[in-house]
Amino acid sequence: MHTTCPLAPRHAVALAIALPLGAGVFALPSGVENLGGPATPLAYLVGTLAACSVAVTAAVYLSSPLAARDGLVYLAVSRTWGSRPVGFLAAWPTVGAYVAVLAAIVAGLGDAAATLLPVTPTAAALAVLAALVFVHALGPATAGRAQLWLTGTLLVFLAGMLAAGATAVAPDNFRPLLPTPPLQERPLPTLGGAAVAALFGFAGFEAAAAPSALVADARRTVPRALLVGVLLVGAVTTLAALVTLGVIPWARLVFASAPFAEAAASALGTAPRHLLVPGTTLAALGAALATVWLPTRTLRGVAEVVPGLDRATRPGVPDPALATTGLLAGVVVALDLVGYALYLALAGIFLGYAALAVSAGFLPVLRPGLYRRCLFRPPVVALAVVAAVAVAATAVILARVVTLDPATTLGFARWTPPLDGVVADTVLVRDPLSTVVPALVLWECLGVAVLAVAADYRADRGVEAPPLDAAYEK
Repeated sequence: MHTTCPLAPRHAVALAIALPLGAGVFALPSGVENLGGPATPLAYLVGTLAACSVAVTAAVYLSSPLAARDGLVYLAVSRTWGSRPVGFLAAWPTVGAYVAVLAAIVAGLGDAAATLLPVTPTAAALAVLAALVFVHALGPATAGRAQLWLTGTLLVFLAGMLAAGATAVAPDNFRPLLPTPPLQERPLPTLGGAAVAALFGFAGFEAAAAPSALVADARRTVPRALLVGVLLVGAVTTLAALVTLGVIPWARLVFASAPFAEAAASALGTAPRHLLVPGTTLAALGAALATVWLPTRTLRGVAEVVPGLDRATRPGVPDPALATTGLLAGVVVALDLVGYALYLALAGIFLGYAALAVSAGFLPVLRPGLYRRCLFRPPVVALAVVAAVAVAATAVILARVVTLDPATTLGFARWTPPLDGVVADTVLVRDPLSTVVPALVLWECLGVAVLAVAADYRADRGVEAPPLDAAYEK
């Protein structure tokens, strides 16, 4: 590969599916089936379409000259609305969110390693985090190859489980399709609630966009890789739900701790742990490796606001953005603050999606010059409709995040079971208005402080940023 573009589209696809699948894929359709019953696979299909609407808004920006820069949310908001501070504050929650997710996953891996090695869980988690940072410090090509092997192997593993489970599907398990009174009396609203729960699981798909500046012919390949990744995740999760419900009757799923793994193990005639141990290890490592990209590249993207974050270093030495990501996650793990940090996770991620969707809807009106430079340029009306769907979907998710307890909403994401041994129920099962909202407000206040300090630094050094449209106007 070319040294300036060390990644290929296949690496972007691997990143797109690493977090949305996660180790929680082995527990599908846990949580969603309570709402959708035997019709749960339909809910996953609708959730996939909603995720595609968000992916389309991201793909528009990724097909523009902005693809050559880091920090998708920051670039989209700052260039569309003409304000770097607004772009920074829109992207800042995603930094905290993915640092929290990274800390949670490595803490889960540390707990697992501590059962096998004579080390404490915290020490093991910090060792895993250091290894992940080192892999990324070796360069994007090394991190990309590692991601491709981990996620590709997981995909093959899941395909084998799907094929095995399909041989034991009993069609009678889907009769009746709508067995409960809510499903019979209000099928569309009830299945809509299940689709919303399924949509939580797509969090993290934009990892495909994180290294767009490093992908060959990014304006053409990254938008496609992003959409392919979302569709691939949707296909795998829908099929996993279909196979699981076909093997295990819906009424008995409540007794299964890892339904998909148990369904495949039943068809293979083996114990579920023989699938869970290698599968969840692969998935958790792949998800952790992919997560590092997200806050790191976002921090590099805001370097025009906070100078120095995009400084290059020699291979093996973390650059400032990577070091900041590793340091923040390490502090969260070392101080045992994972449960509290996760208050930011879903709120920060879906706020970023909402900012993307709103910006894309107004892009043709506010920045027609940038819109004309997009290679993927849906008609204005079509883009407005897709953006409206994406805004509605993210608004519903955010409403759930601030009205349901965090333990419930995090359960819909597919970052478990590594989180199971990390997150204490006594911390997360509280009124979300006293946890999620204050955490988000405090994090944004920290962002305002960072903006103020960075502005003083730029004023002292006489650093002036070029005009915003310099990123896409010739």
